[in-house]
Amino acid sequence: MSVPEIRPVFPLPNVVLFPRTILALHVFEPRYRLMMEETLQGDQTICIVLLKPGWEGNYYGSPDVHEIGCVGRIAEHRLLPDGRYNIVLHGEYKVAFESFDRNEPYRIARVRRVEEDDSWSRAPVALEQARELLELFQRAGAARATGLDLAAAFGPHMSADAILNTIAMHLNVDPGEKQRLLEMESVELRYRAVHDFLRDTSAVQESIDRLRHLFPGEPRRN
Repeated sequence: MSVPEIRPVFPLPNVVLFPRTILALHVFEPRYRLMMEETLQGDQTICIVLLKPGWEGNYYGSPDVHEIGCVGRIAEHRLLPDGRYNIVLHGEYKVAFESFDRNEPYRIARVRRVEEDDSWSRAPVALEQARELLELFQRAGAARATGLDLAAAFGPHMSADAILNTIAMHLNVDPGEKQRLLEMESVELRYRAVHDFLRDTSAVQESIDRLRHLFPGEPRRN
């Protein structure tokens, strides 16, 4: 069993960080600006976790968060003149929350690393399957919908699980669905779930595109 770690917590209402992904964030709240200042003086890692539904009523307190999050390492940071930060996180690994050691001014949690079955990532066909997944992602129009810069996000040497997790993080689905993808015990299960979603979405998008081609001037009716 892994050794517990103490991590500052950055809960977010609509973002799920996955291992081996890159996440850009703008940090503007005073408590999280303080967290950034103190984290940059330490080991430069924070834990990103999704807020549970109903967080709006207690956002400036300590609303409930999901039990699984992801540790991210600060790869880049820029301190703005007014004290806000622009940062880039690199997703490192999944963690399970055990307890909170502190709630103010920002939360500090005791977490434990969660290992997942990564046998799919090491299989000879994984990279080919990941590239096919990327093609489905593009055909479904998901990259355009999220504003994801594919050239910047997917370099020529990205691993299969990095491609999969980046696509999962940018799917056009409810954050709760992304949380369920993060919590899956194996990378292969995540791959199959994302593949099935993109296959169905791509089929719908292709049907719409065909109709637009057949009836380019069809007036809209209410």
